[in-house]
Amino acid sequence: MTESATDPTPTPQDAGPARRDIVGEGRGDVKFLYFAYGSNLLARRLHLMNPTARRHSIGELKGYRLDFSTPASKRWGGAPATVVPDPEDSVWGAIWSLDIEDRDHLDEQESVHSGLYDVFNATVQTPDGEVLLCRSYLMRVVPPKLQPGEARPAHRQPSLVYKKVLTAGARESGLPADYTARLEAVADNGSAGSNPPISLESLQSPQSSEASGVTPAPAPAAR
Repeated sequence: MTESATDPTPTPQDAGPARRDIVGEGRGDVKFLYFAYGSNLLARRLHLMNPTARRHSIGELKGYRLDFSTPASKRWGGAPATVVPDPEDSVWGAIWSLDIEDRDHLDEQESVHSGLYDVFNATVQTPDGEVLLCRSYLMRVVPPKLQPGEARPAHRQPSLVYKKVLTAGARESGLPADYTARLEAVADNGSAGSNPPISLESLQSPQSSEASGVTPAPAPAAR
Protein backbone atom coordinates (compact mmCIF):
# COMPACT_ATOMS: atom_id res chain seq x y z
CA MET A 1 0.00 0.00 0.00
CA THR A 2 1.36 3.39 -0.97
CA GLU A 3 0.26 6.31 1.17
CA SER A 4 0.09 9.85 -0.16
CA ALA A 5 2.19 12.54 1.48
CA THR A 6 -0.92 14.39 2.60
CA ASP A 7 -2.16 14.06 6.15
CA PRO A 8 -4.90 11.47 6.69
CA THR A 9 -8.40 12.78 7.19
CA PRO A 10 -9.36 13.17 10.84
CA THR A 11 -11.62 10.32 11.90
CA PRO A 12 -14.08 10.94 14.75
CA GLN A 13 -13.63 8.58 17.67
CA ASP A 14 -16.51 6.58 19.05
CA ALA A 15 -18.70 8.63 21.35
CA GLY A 16 -17.54 6.53 24.31
CA PRO A 17 -18.42 7.38 27.90
CA ALA A 18 -19.75 10.77 28.90
CA ARG A 19 -17.06 13.12 30.14
CA ARG A 20 -18.15 12.62 33.74
CA ASP A 21 -17.47 8.88 33.35
CA ILE A 22 -13.86 9.39 32.22
CA VAL A 23 -11.23 8.50 34.82
CA GLY A 24 -10.34 11.66 36.74
CA GLU A 25 -13.64 13.42 36.02
CA GLY A 26 -15.69 12.08 38.93
CA ARG A 27 -16.97 14.41 41.61
CA GLY A 28 -14.82 14.10 44.70
CA ASP A 29 -11.91 12.40 42.93
CA VAL A 30 -8.63 13.05 44.76
CA LYS A 31 -6.28 10.95 42.64
CA PHE A 32 -6.48 9.20 39.28
CA LEU A 33 -4.50 6.63 37.29
CA TYR A 34 -2.95 7.60 33.97
CA PHE A 35 -1.64 5.24 31.26
CA ALA A 36 1.36 6.72 29.42
CA TYR A 37 2.79 5.16 26.27
CA GLY A 38 4.72 8.05 24.68
CA SER A 39 7.11 10.68 25.99
CA ASN A 40 5.48 10.51 29.44
CA LEU A 41 7.08 7.11 29.96
CA LEU A 42 10.07 9.18 31.10
CA ALA A 43 9.58 10.54 34.62
CA ARG A 44 11.34 13.87 34.17
CA ARG A 45 9.33 14.63 31.05
CA LEU A 46 6.01 13.99 32.83
CA HIS A 47 7.13 15.92 35.92
CA LEU A 48 7.68 19.11 33.90
CA MET A 49 3.94 19.85 34.10
CA ASN A 50 2.66 17.15 36.45
CA PRO A 51 4.78 17.19 39.62
CA THR A 52 2.48 14.91 41.64
CA ALA A 53 2.93 11.92 39.28
CA ARG A 54 4.19 8.77 40.98
CA ARG A 55 4.78 5.38 39.41
CA HIS A 56 2.08 2.81 40.15
CA SER A 57 2.97 -0.06 37.82
CA ILE A 58 3.36 -0.93 34.17
CA GLY A 59 0.64 -2.46 32.05
CA GLU A 60 -0.53 -3.74 28.70
CA LEU A 61 -3.35 -2.11 26.73
CA LYS A 62 -4.72 -4.96 24.63
CA GLY A 63 -6.58 -4.38 21.37
CA TYR A 64 -4.58 -1.28 20.42
CA ARG A 65 -1.39 -0.60 18.47
CA LEU A 66 1.19 2.14 18.94
CA ASP A 67 1.47 4.48 15.96
CA PHE A 68 2.59 8.00 15.06
CA SER A 69 0.28 10.55 13.47
CA THR A 70 -0.12 14.10 12.22
CA PRO A 71 0.04 17.02 12.66
CA ALA A 72 3.73 16.95 13.51
CA SER A 73 4.96 18.57 16.71
CA LYS A 74 7.07 21.65 15.97
CA ARG A 75 8.90 21.41 19.30
CA TRP A 76 9.65 17.72 18.99
CA GLY A 77 10.29 17.99 15.25
CA GLY A 78 8.23 15.01 14.13
CA ALA A 79 5.10 12.90 14.46
CA PRO A 80 3.84 12.29 18.02
CA ALA A 81 2.71 8.93 19.37
CA THR A 82 -0.87 7.74 19.51
CA VAL A 83 -2.74 4.50 20.04
CA VAL A 84 -5.18 3.07 17.51
CA PRO A 85 -7.74 0.27 18.03
CA ASP A 86 -6.30 -2.94 16.58
CA PRO A 87 -7.45 -6.40 17.73
CA GLU A 88 -4.15 -7.95 16.62
CA ASP A 89 -1.83 -5.82 18.75
CA SER A 90 -1.20 -4.36 22.19
CA VAL A 91 0.62 -1.41 23.74
CA TRP A 92 2.78 -1.46 26.86
CA GLY A 93 3.08 1.62 29.00
CA ALA A 94 3.58 3.14 32.43
CA ILE A 95 0.72 3.52 34.90
CA TRP A 96 1.05 6.68 36.96
CA SER A 97 -0.91 7.90 39.97
CA LEU A 98 -1.54 11.66 39.95
CA ASP A 99 -3.30 14.10 42.25
CA ILE A 100 -6.47 15.51 40.72
CA GLU A 101 -4.85 18.97 40.62
CA ASP A 102 -2.65 17.75 37.76
CA ARG A 103 -5.54 16.58 35.57
CA ASP A 104 -5.90 19.91 33.77
CA HIS A 105 -2.11 20.17 33.41
CA LEU A 106 -2.07 16.76 31.74
CA ASP A 107 -4.92 17.75 29.41
CA GLU A 108 -3.00 20.91 28.52
CA GLN A 109 0.16 18.95 27.77
CA GLU A 110 -1.82 16.63 25.51
CA SER A 111 -3.49 19.58 23.71
CA VAL A 112 -6.99 18.27 24.47
CA HIS A 113 -8.67 21.67 24.30
CA SER A 114 -7.08 22.49 20.94
CA GLY A 115 -8.44 19.25 19.52
CA LEU A 116 -5.20 17.34 18.96
CA TYR A 117 -5.91 14.51 21.42
CA ASP A 118 -9.07 13.06 22.95
CA VAL A 119 -9.36 11.59 26.45
CA PHE A 120 -10.44 7.97 26.81
CA ASN A 121 -10.64 5.23 29.42
CA ALA A 122 -7.90 2.64 28.93
CA THR A 123 -8.41 -0.81 30.44
CA VAL A 124 -4.88 -1.92 31.25
CA GLN A 125 -3.58 -5.22 32.67
CA THR A 126 -0.51 -5.26 34.92
CA PRO A 127 2.08 -8.08 34.78
CA ASP A 128 0.51 -9.71 37.86
CA GLY A 129 -2.92 -9.80 36.20
CA GLU A 130 -4.57 -6.80 37.89
CA VAL A 131 -6.92 -4.92 35.55
CA LEU A 132 -6.96 -1.13 36.01
CA LEU A 133 -9.04 1.61 34.43
CA CYS A 134 -6.80 4.55 33.53
CA ARG A 135 -7.09 7.95 31.93
CA SER A 136 -5.26 8.10 28.62
CA TYR A 137 -5.19 9.99 25.33
CA LEU A 138 -5.31 9.25 21.61
CA MET A 139 -4.99 11.52 18.59
CA ARG A 140 -8.04 12.55 16.61
CA VAL A 141 -6.24 11.94 13.32
CA VAL A 142 -6.21 8.15 12.98
CA PRO A 143 -3.26 6.88 10.91
CA PRO A 144 -3.83 3.88 8.62
CA LYS A 145 -2.11 0.67 9.59
CA LEU A 146 1.20 0.01 7.87
CA GLN A 147 1.14 -3.16 5.81
CA PRO A 148 3.87 -5.83 6.12
CA GLY A 149 7.02 -4.54 4.45
CA GLU A 150 5.66 -1.00 4.06
CA ALA A 151 8.04 1.76 5.09
CA ARG A 152 6.80 4.40 7.50
CA PRO A 153 6.09 7.60 5.51
CA ALA A 154 8.33 10.55 6.36
CA HIS A 155 5.43 12.66 7.66
CA ARG A 156 4.54 9.89 10.12
CA GLN A 157 8.03 9.42 11.53
CA PRO A 158 8.88 10.63 15.04
CA SER A 159 11.94 12.79 15.51
CA LEU A 160 15.18 11.28 16.76
CA VAL A 161 14.89 13.09 20.10
CA TYR A 162 11.27 12.00 20.59
CA LYS A 163 12.15 8.36 19.89
CA LYS A 164 15.11 8.59 22.28
CA VAL A 165 12.77 9.88 25.01
CA LEU A 166 10.35 7.01 24.33
CA THR A 167 13.03 4.35 24.50
CA ALA A 168 14.70 5.90 27.57
CA GLY A 169 11.28 6.02 29.22
CA ALA A 170 10.55 2.42 28.28
CA ARG A 171 13.78 1.28 29.92
CA GLU A 172 13.23 3.47 32.98
CA SER A 173 9.68 2.12 33.34
CA GLY A 174 10.78 -1.50 33.04
CA LEU A 175 8.74 -2.34 29.93
CA PRO A 176 9.35 -5.75 28.34
CA ALA A 177 12.63 -5.94 26.44
CA ASP A 178 10.98 -7.14 23.23
CA TYR A 179 8.56 -4.21 23.29
CA THR A 180 11.39 -1.73 23.92
CA ALA A 181 13.22 -3.25 20.95
CA ARG A 182 10.14 -2.55 18.81
CA LEU A 183 10.28 1.10 19.85
CA GLU A 184 13.97 1.29 19.00
CA ALA A 185 13.25 -0.15 15.54
CA VAL A 186 10.76 2.60 14.60
CA ALA A 187 12.08 4.73 11.73
CA ASP A 188 12.77 8.33 12.80
CA ASN A 189 13.46 11.49 10.79
CA GLY A 190 16.78 12.28 12.50
CA SER A 191 15.60 15.62 13.92
CA ALA A 192 16.76 16.97 17.28
CA GLY A 193 13.62 19.13 17.42
CA SER A 194 13.23 22.84 18.06
CA ASN A 195 13.49 23.50 21.81
CA PRO A 196 11.99 20.10 22.76
CA PRO A 197 10.85 19.54 26.37
CA ILE A 198 13.72 17.05 26.80
CA SER A 199 16.84 17.60 24.68
CA LEU A 200 19.21 15.05 23.19
CA GLU A 201 22.01 16.56 25.29
CA SER A 202 20.13 15.97 28.53
CA LEU A 203 19.41 12.38 27.52
CA GLN A 204 23.12 11.73 27.13
CA SER A 205 23.60 12.43 30.85
CA PRO A 206 20.22 11.39 32.31
CA GLN A 207 19.25 11.88 35.91
CA SER A 208 19.31 8.69 37.90
CA SER A 209 16.03 7.27 39.15
CA GLU A 210 17.18 7.95 42.71
CA ALA A 211 17.92 11.60 41.91
CA SER A 212 14.53 12.11 40.30
CA GLY A 213 12.69 10.44 43.16
CA VAL A 214 11.39 7.66 40.93
CA THR A 215 11.68 3.94 41.45
CA PRO A 216 11.53 2.06 38.13
CA ALA A 217 8.80 -0.54 37.87
CA PRO A 218 10.06 -4.13 37.99
CA ALA A 219 10.40 -5.75 34.59
CA PRO A 220 7.70 -8.34 33.87
CA ALA A 221 8.58 -11.95 33.30
CA ALA A 222 9.43 -12.81 29.71
CA ARG A 223 6.36 -13.72 27.71
